[in-house]
Amino acid sequence: MKIEFFGDLASIATVILAFLAWRQIVLLRKQSTTAFEDSLTEHYRRIMESIPTDIWLRSELNTLDKERHDRCRDAIYRYFDLCNEQALLYNMKRVREDSWIEWCKGIRGNMDLPAFKGVWTEVREKCPDNFTELSALVGH
Repeated sequence: MKIEFFGDLASIATVILAFLAWRQIVLLRKQSTTAFEDSLTEHYRRIMESIPTDIWLRSELNTLDKERHDRCRDAIYRYFDLCNEQALLYNMKRVREDSWIEWCKGIRGNMDLPAFKGVWTEVREKCPDNFTELSALVGH
């Protein structure tokens, strides 16, 4: 009787420990995903530093002087690359749904800006096979 009690107690303890280990793994996975998504957001912010305020206020890229034009055009291209990577990572289930929804809102909003539209048109003409995930998202 006493042996059965300790056997039952050991079984319960094993189940509890297994549950706690599983819970820890879930928490670590969430923390890892959050850190990964945060790194992509930080990458976005670094790219955006090269885009002048005028562009965010709907100015055309050609209104910038040559140096700022080139730097901004390069940053927009890097932004397309990041967005394409984000879409690919989402398709691979490496990004959470709620993060992806927020990123999509931002991507669509940015793609409506004249400078972004201009660079996107150029990219699509010169490299039509690039950025397939982004193309699927924005519909062109």
